[in-house]
Amino acid sequence: MPEGAVILAGGGETPPEIPRTIARLAQGAPIVVLAHTQQAIGEGAERSAEFLRQHGAQQVYAPDTADPEAMLPLLKEARAVWIPGGDQNRFMERLGSHKSLIRAIREVYARGGVVGGTSAGASLMGALMPTGEQSSEKPLTKGGCTLAPALGLFPNAIVDQHFLKRHRLLRLLCALMENPTLIGIGVDENGWALVQNRTLKVQAGQVVVAQVQGKTRQHKELLGAEAIRLQVLLPGERRRLP
Repeated sequence: MPEGAVILAGGGETPPEIPRTIARLAQGAPIVVLAHTQQAIGEGAERSAEFLRQHGAQQVYAPDTADPEAMLPLLKEARAVWIPGGDQNRFMERLGSHKSLIRAIREVYARGGVVGGTSAGASLMGALMPTGEQSSEKPLTKGGCTLAPALGLFPNAIVDQHFLKRHRLLRLLCALMENPTLIGIGVDENGWALVQNRTLKVQAGQVVVAQVQGKTRQHKELLGAEAIRLQVLLPGERRRLP
């Protein structure tokens, strides 16, 4: 069975093309909004659900609970999952220890559905995610970027957002030098990309893709790399992902 699609939105205003894309890919099947990135789960979920409905989505469910047993039946029937912005750490604190729930989200993607998020929701798609904490005033030093496990839809990637607007390039480079087998994806504010068949296509704005090439080095706390390939992709441009 083919893998599905992933939507990565960089935060800011969500364009109507995103809910329309979700509705198209869901094909009338259930869509589940997981607003556990937000302090008030129910309010955030219902706002996102209404936005989806306004742009053609059907059967949109917005659970107001952190109980995984209540959400599992919805996810098992879903063909789409949407995670709005907020705090990615809050999401993982609430749900990250519930392995069956994380597996159910991944299975939506594995069976051909679409999973997506904006801002914090986008960062959750990678194997690791920036926590937002700065553990060092020197960004290209060991421990200069604090990371935590994410949902792992892209097991070989780190996803960052509000990327150019908030000057997060050095944060991503630090993360990659400490995890050189991963690829970095930075989606700028008001930008978004659609990933299908392991190919990322920019739909709006700019997306930065970074990958360490050659050996990484360390001198005391300082990090170094022989080379880092950096691409700045524009709308319509593509990049094959590992």
